[in-house]
Amino acid sequence: MLTILASKPSHLRNTYRSTSDLDSARSKDPSIDLRMSDLLSESAQPPPEMFKQPFTRPITQDQLINEVKGIYAGLVVVEKKCVEIDQQQANTTNKLTNEQYQALIALHPSQHPSASPALRKLATKYAMPARMWRHGIHSFLELLRHRLPESLEHMLAFVYLAYSMMALLMESVSSFEETWIECLGDLARYRMAIEESDLRDRETWSGVAAMWYNRAADKSPGVGRIQHHLAVLARPHIVQQLFYYTKALVTLIPFQNARESIMLLFNQFLEPNETASQRYYPVESALVKSHGIMFVKGSIEEFETLVKEYLGVLNNYIEKVTAKFRVQGPEMAVSILAAVFAFGDSQAHLFQLLHSQQSSHATTEIPEELPSPITQAPEDEEQKISDVKQYWTQHGLRQPTHPHARSRPQGSNSKFTGPDELTYHALLLMGRTMRIVFSRIGDKNTLSFSHVMLASLWSLAFVPGALEYVQAFVPWQQVALFLNTLGRHGATHAAKPEVALPGAANKPGRQLPDDFVMRGLLWTSNYYPQDFFSLQSLLPEDERNLELPSHAVYRAERCLWLGVHLSSLNHWLRYNAQTKQFSVTDFGRDLSPLLDVTEPRSTTQSPSHDAMTE
Repeated sequence: MLTILASKPSHLRNTYRSTSDLDSARSKDPSIDLRMSDLLSESAQPPPEMFKQPFTRPITQDQLINEVKGIYAGLVVVEKKCVEIDQQQANTTNKLTNEQYQALIALHPSQHPSASPALRKLATKYAMPARMWRHGIHSFLELLRHRLPESLEHMLAFVYLAYSMMALLMESVSSFEETWIECLGDLARYRMAIEESDLRDRETWSGVAAMWYNRAADKSPGVGRIQHHLAVLARPHIVQQLFYYTKALVTLIPFQNARESIMLLFNQFLEPNETASQRYYPVESALVKSHGIMFVKGSIEEFETLVKEYLGVLNNYIEKVTAKFRVQGPEMAVSILAAVFAFGDSQAHLFQLLHSQQSSHATTEIPEELPSPITQAPEDEEQKISDVKQYWTQHGLRQPTHPHARSRPQGSNSKFTGPDELTYHALLLMGRTMRIVFSRIGDKNTLSFSHVMLASLWSLAFVPGALEYVQAFVPWQQVALFLNTLGRHGATHAAKPEVALPGAANKPGRQLPDDFVMRGLLWTSNYYPQDFFSLQSLLPEDERNLELPSHAVYRAERCLWLGVHLSSLNHWLRYNAQTKQFSVTDFGRDLSPLLDVTEPRSTTQSPSHDAMTE
């Protein structure tokens, strides 16, 4: 009350000195409704009674069903109108009304707390989130985008409107959280794409889009579509683009549209008299261009020329970029491995081996979950590893057979003719790259690349016939030498035949940046424990890509663990537990000469001390 009185004009506060004065003023001005008794004895007044909440009847299932039917009918009308507008390519200034957009996002009543399970599934059954995005947002955004720059202001306003709606839906309709997260990433990507004047804003929105896409990847790590979106954000970094595009094709659920998008990267290097290569390091441009030639099944001779150029400067490049290779190395490794799998071609032999348990012939669709061909993904990791060792013991040593290593056709214009021939040349590229990288003894910047390659080899050991197909292209002597020198990085206790993956129970070293590079790949599911990437155990987003000094030790421990388990198969490597030394078996030594066939000359030099200790 005192506050209310104090808020009155000063001439009122100074004029009314007594109750009679106040009553007299009240009779003249009814708006003055204060009583002096209220001011003098405010504490003595009883507290006002609180109004009880009015009685409400809970909504019945019949009422809710009728309401949902009515809303759905309205949504269909709006959807048809949106499609009609898109087809007619209406004037960009004539945007939909706010009421229409509110109707488009009004699917949430079917998620009413009182709704039955069948009613809750209606939005999924009728694909309401996808239809809302396609016809209510995406189509209109495309119309606006094609009419830039005159439509810029309208597009900005629409992006902000749609972004706020998606953020609201993510909070209010959590059952479609994955859809809303991806939509938010798409909207942020649109906002980034139309920002040309302010580079800082462009980078900000690129980071926002990447945040949403990485969050979507946490929930659906095997979905290639998410990797494709990240590839778009990776421009102008060509190696990172190559990594995301190729990964999108070799995940558990590949995104086939990436085959068209990746050509945006390759075309600039495959054009006659191209100049794009001059803007990048020779290693980067040669690697991307060689992958482009394999992807379009171009000239084998041109491919081999590029590979020679790439291998000839790779060692010096690693020494020059130093710590940058910790990030770029795993990306290069996965890109090369994607080429080994013929970029997800279902007719490739390795691809068929991975799906041998699903069907007797190659399939074009990837199931959401791939059971291990050797064992049906037992919960016990010890049993899982025991099964793979038993498999290799029973099958004994096998000489490699390569249906892809056919004789070279005559003529300088020979081209790649099929996925198996592509796999053969990609395996040669893989083995020769490994030979250079694994020979850089003491360089901790190459540990991430080595970790990815060894983890992939161990994962292929679970697939009958897969590692036999690859074994002749692995430089086992360099691998053994590399494993014997890992003690320089402080890794000693991991060289034991333990089942648990090193760092799996240790939060600081549980997940390395390399793990997120390999997450979701078609062949690495056998490497990680089932709960390794559970949402409860994931590192915070801002910590995943941080390169810590301790990562060198954790990577070395992982590599030792992989080396011990590969040697336990008694095929290519041998491990002496007393001397803690690795050696190459006679079988593994006999396989290496294949890499020496048409081995390109390299200008590699021994890494300097600075590169080793960087």
